[in-house]
Amino acid sequence: MTETADIETEIRRLRVRIIGLTTVQLAEAGENSPVADSGERLSRRATIAEALAEFSAIGSEGRPVPELNDESLPDQVVVLLSHGMRTASELTEPDREEMLAALLDAAVRLRRALA
Repeated sequence: MTETADIETEIRRLRVRIIGLTTVQLAEAGENSPVADSGERLSRRATIAEALAEFSAIGSEGRPVPELNDESLPDQVVVLLSHGMRTASELTEPDREEMLAALLDAAVRLRRALA
């Protein structure tokens, strides 16, 4: 299953990217950060928090994601994406493919937003 392998690759990329960000960089908006309702770009920390909520909505029945310290962010990305893949593996093939595609899309968007 190619999407599973692609998600695993994104997990590794995201983990390395997030671990490499300093506290100052997490507080800053990146060039590709999404824009908030206020018209300002979100900080990388807020971008990650939004992505965690999206990962949870896709693969964890929308369970609330607690506010995390900076050191926990990469681990939480790994946990939520991995949990989503496990959840998808229990679904019928069309639903599994849909969930995996949504997780992959969200992971790629996060990685690009953090660039």
